[in-house]
Amino acid sequence: MIKRVLIYDPVPFRNGSKTVMKTIVSELPSSIDVWVISNDEKSWRDSNVHFVQLFSPPFLQNKTTGLLYFIKHFIYLFSLISNMMKLKRFRKVIGLSGPCVDLSLYLLSELVHIKIIQLIHGGIANSKVTDFGLKRANQIFYLPSTHHSILQGLKSQNNDNYTENKKVTPFVNNIISSTSKLKESNDQIVSLSAASLLKWKHLELFIDAVSKLNNTYEITYKNANKCSAKVCFIQPQSDAYLNIYILNKVNNIYRETNLKNSNSNSANSSIFISTAKGKPFGLSILESMATGLVIVIPADNAYWDQHLTDGYDCIKYAPNNRESLSKALARLVNDPTLLLKISHQAKLSAQQYYNLHCYSQILKCIPN
Repeated sequence: MIKRVLIYDPVPFRNGSKTVMKTIVSELPSSIDVWVISNDEKSWRDSNVHFVQLFSPPFLQNKTTGLLYFIKHFIYLFSLISNMMKLKRFRKVIGLSGPCVDLSLYLLSELVHIKIIQLIHGGIANSKVTDFGLKRANQIFYLPSTHHSILQGLKSQNNDNYTENKKVTPFVNNIISSTSKLKESNDQIVSLSAASLLKWKHLELFIDAVSKLNNTYEITYKNANKCSAKVCFIQPQSDAYLNIYILNKVNNIYRETNLKNSNSNSANSSIFISTAKGKPFGLSILESMATGLVIVIPADNAYWDQHLTDGYDCIKYAPNNRESLSKALARLVNDPTLLLKISHQAKLSAQQYYNLHCYSQILKCIPN
């Protein structure tokens, strides 16, 4: 049995992939010694792992294309080699994000013999880098919504063989059962919660929609003539984020940077708005459902659009459409009965993701 496992995490901020990986680590046998090499120590402080700092120049962290992207990964490669020489050999390494993000791990596999387990949580690019990584991975675990992009990435590989030899295995994200409950109070002021300041989350749509809601639509909710809003975001560290001062455009949007209090934030909110289009899964959506929040999502044919029903266990709006999102919010704010009904049903819909042993195949693969 493998006694020492290395997790490679070159992403400099907290995300859903790390949340999933931390859950997997917590379910591993205590006999397995887990190490993490990353440039994001904060995200791993509450995990039972040994942390090693990845040398990561800040000005290169957000480079995803071009010459600087490759320079970044060669620097990461040297950091990996240096640390592995100090820590002794790891026979198995887990790539946390995807073949392009974890490129330096595959460069390492060209120099030393290691087995790579690759987790894929989002769509991947159809590129030579993707093809290079996927061919060298010993085992790939992916969310079903990313399967098409994986097949595209294996453009020069026989896809049927990959499926037949079980090198590529799907998994579904899991959550820990929650006992949080939405307050059933008719005089509650609705608090709207968004995910982060990452540019691809389209937070500006959230801000514009709340502003339009407050300025255009008549809010009849008892004891509230305006809708308060809250944004829980990752502290910006690079230009991959929106400027936090964009939040000042609307007076009653409050900022929250302490993501460790996410359960408290959910307990004090009633609606979770997703403005990101095409999420392969959206763990934050599932977690919000489980805590009793009403989910407002784009009708984008992504995972949750396919698995939730408008007016039953969620509310949907036209993607990237401020007018549509504002109307969806007004619909909830003005109808507390509908809000509570959807909240209750969303919690029921989330229950199918409890205790499903969603990560069982990954957990079997790591020690062997």
